[in-house]
Amino acid sequence: MSFLPGLLLLLQLGIRNDIVELRQYLGLTYPSVVQRLDEKDQILLRNVQPLAPQQAAQMRQRMQVLDHLPADHPMLSARIDNVGQGLLTFIFEDDFIVDQMNFVFCPAEPGNPAKPERVMTIQVFLDESRTLAPTVSLLQSVYQMPPPLPPGSEYIPALTYPFAPNLPVTVWSIGNLEAFYQPVVGNRLVTGQLWMTDKAVVTQCMNPPKL
Repeated sequence: MSFLPGLLLLLQLGIRNDIVELRQYLGLTYPSVVQRLDEKDQILLRNVQPLAPQQAAQMRQRMQVLDHLPADHPMLSARIDNVGQGLLTFIFEDDFIVDQMNFVFCPAEPGNPAKPERVMTIQVFLDESRTLAPTVSLLQSVYQMPPPLPPGSEYIPALTYPFAPNLPVTVWSIGNLEAFYQPVVGNRLVTGQLWMTDKAVVTQCMNPPKL
């Protein structure tokens, strides 16, 4: 009897490519990430400009970024009030509210142009207050994630993630991709965090930053 409600929910939600889209950021250089974020921003700006040109001008100002990734802080925090506004407006829009997404880079190797900075992991902060189903179930049924590893699996993560020690962690390992979901407590706006990491980029990184 439980099959039919689950099927109806899946048909209602459909299948979405948001995880696939996020995976495309892994391994990109800083300029490439900024370019992709700008493409999303331009969609918003084209909608806002005809009706509210002053608001569009303010949005453009907030969307400005540094020309280069700071060597001492190899992370780009995309938020709803900066260059990330376009992406965060559209990503997971039917299920989660995303207020911030952190792109963490493997730093460039000094003196080696062939080894620029590259995105090694992405942290997504989720507000799950309006979801129609548990997050892990949605990630599988709607966002095309495979079943996670069984609880208790002796999986060794590619990075040392800042997980809370007293909360469960859901783990996926798919080729060069590893992903983790953990609930977040004590925060009114953030109820879960999702990590997506390119294991190949981490393996090739000489000096991975601390998360």
